[in-house]
Amino acid sequence: MKARATVLGALVLAAALPAAADRPLSAVELFVQRDKGYCISCHQLPAGVGPASTSNVGPRLEGARMRALGKAAIRAAIVDPTAANADTLMPPYGRHRILDDQEIDRIVEFLNGLP
Repeated sequence: MKARATVLGALVLAAALPAAADRPLSAVELFVQRDKGYCISCHQLPAGVGPASTSNVGPRLEGARMRALGKAAIRAAIVDPTAANADTLMPPYGRHRILDDQEIDRIVEFLNGLP
């Protein structure tokens, strides 16, 4: 009987907590998640913004540079970087549906707001 009560209590508690799949991933989560953006494998962020990385395959993502590019260019580079550079190593996250439109929007806003 006590075991059933423990199992029932665990089920009630699990139902009350929001599952990670029930909420959209933040831009930083997308930036580091292997099955999504995983941008951190190639790019560095400014110190203190997200996880530290020594990656240098892609350019360092600095706020001034991102704002100079503009949101439309950042978005285009995420959706299909091969449109601007056929030899790029960066995957076409939008064209291959690795990221959906809302996830791309979150990453664009994040990059545009970098210090």
